[in-house]
Amino acid sequence: MPKKGYISEIMGSGRIVSHGQITDLSNGFRLPNGEAFTIYVRPKFSVSTLDTVLNVKLYQEDGFSPAPVVFNDWSPLVISELAPDTEILNTNDLFWGSGQSIEESV
Repeated sequence: MPKKGYISEIMGSGRIVSHGQITDLSNGFRLPNGEAFTIYVRPKFSVSTLDTVLNVKLYQEDGFSPAPVVFNDWSPLVISELAPDTEILNTNDLFWGSGQSIEESV
């Protein structure tokens, strides 16, 4: 994978150096080459709850499982893939962030 610059393990594990918006989850979401990422969920409307639950596959897991994600903050989850979901984007904007350089279109 092409690199713009060196990203140390410490920087890659704790800092977001690439990001984008997820606009379609009908087929789920994953980054090229299976790179790990985190997410930011931003409600489109006023909410009275603190979080939502998404079906995710974490970096060290083999399958999907439900995980709570707080609103308006980058999640500490290290995600390898989001399961298909047709509802979450109706009421929330969803962003991905990675500690690795992601140059391919996602």
